[in-house]
Amino acid sequence: MATRMNLGFDATPGQPASVRNSTLSPYAWNGTNLVHTLYFKLLLLLAPIQSILLTPVQGSTPAFLLILGAAAFLLRGEVRYGRVLMFIVGFWLIYILYMACSLSGYLIDEPDFSTVTTIREVFIYGILRQTQFTQGLYLFAAMLFCFLVYSYFQEAFVKFAYFGIILLALYGFYEFVFYAIFHTNGDILSNRNFGDLDTAAAGAGEGDSVTGSVIQGSNLFGAGFMRLKSLVGEPSMYALSVTPFAVYAYARRWWLLFGLLAVSLVLSTSSTAVIGLLVGLAYAEIRQRQEFILYIAAAVFVGVLLYMTSDSVNQALNALLFDKLDTLSGTERLTSFVNNVSLAFDGNVVRALFGVGFGTVRSTDMFSNLLANVGIIGLLAYSALLLAPCFMLRTAPDRGAIAATLISLYVMEMVTVSEFSYLPPWFMIALAYVRVREQAHPTLTNATGMAEA
Repeated sequence: MATRMNLGFDATPGQPASVRNSTLSPYAWNGTNLVHTLYFKLLLLLAPIQSILLTPVQGSTPAFLLILGAAAFLLRGEVRYGRVLMFIVGFWLIYILYMACSLSGYLIDEPDFSTVTTIREVFIYGILRQTQFTQGLYLFAAMLFCFLVYSYFQEAFVKFAYFGIILLALYGFYEFVFYAIFHTNGDILSNRNFGDLDTAAAGAGEGDSVTGSVIQGSNLFGAGFMRLKSLVGEPSMYALSVTPFAVYAYARRWWLLFGLLAVSLVLSTSSTAVIGLLVGLAYAEIRQRQEFILYIAAAVFVGVLLYMTSDSVNQALNALLFDKLDTLSGTERLTSFVNNVSLAFDGNVVRALFGVGFGTVRSTDMFSNLLANVGIIGLLAYSALLLAPCFMLRTAPDRGAIAATLISLYVMEMVTVSEFSYLPPWFMIALAYVRVREQAHPTLTNATGMAEA
């Protein structure tokens, strides 16, 4: 009988039958190095948090500081540490080379930024912008986190990653209930400003910048409620962080976990969560039962009827999805998409291929954001990074769960959000490539579930 741990986790994919049938929990932490153990446990628990800064410097979240200090914390004479150093050097070499390709397009003609949103008009030298370095640093931290999880992975990482997401959800529930009772903000931890970097640097939560504890009202249950956002600053970013874990839990049949996360996502009233859950859950079911397509069609038909005849259903769907498509925000999203795509295809071939430079402009969706900043090549590279494991995995027991998670994440990002620096999605990407590695080299998973280098 498969060993189970609390909160609904079942036996570990990719492990020998002797391990799955033993009394040792496959999610037990394996390792004797105290520093490494504390480092990864803290990193996974703190990874979802984005609205708490440990210093006045933008981006100095607990997890980001741990990641940037990885070379010091993980110092040890072993192969994996050498690979981490190689990744750090390789990332910056590729980043600088790609940036040079992007900026070479300026030699042909200057891009017209009048119809798009540039992140910050501060130049280091010539056409080189400050944000092309700072945004690159955010990308570096996110990708290094992914590589660290991949390189040092053991099944206990999954447990602690979920613990981090659960803590995020519980804090969100606390905020939601506190506001419902007292009608005031109960967030006592967030101290980060999001938005315009000039006002954020000045410590102001005004104008185009908002603090991580700002309240957004919700009409899902009537007046007097807030949209759940927890310690990530904004409901759609909460959806981006939590939905992949909810989809994976659903596909693995971890019902308690899925139920907890799904309720929190409903309370966020985020269209990002709605899209991600619909895509991920539908794919997970269709992969197992193709006739589920008929159930989806029937559910859509019933949903349309209820939307037209039931006031409560009409109100709920409007709050979750349709009102956002029929407002100024929806119009602005469409305009932003068109303008960013037009920037990439303005007749400059180099710009179409490599973009205007990573970290230059900001859009409301990942598709047009990537197209404008890093061009067709960058968009295809990112798409391949996310979707390749869906085609590569053949024998992993959780291949369906991983495919559903990555596809829902890809659709969410391409349609509704353009953030790349939130760490939970990168954990799922790392997990996908761990399964690819285990499939190619089954002996690398030893008797305790530790993926060895």
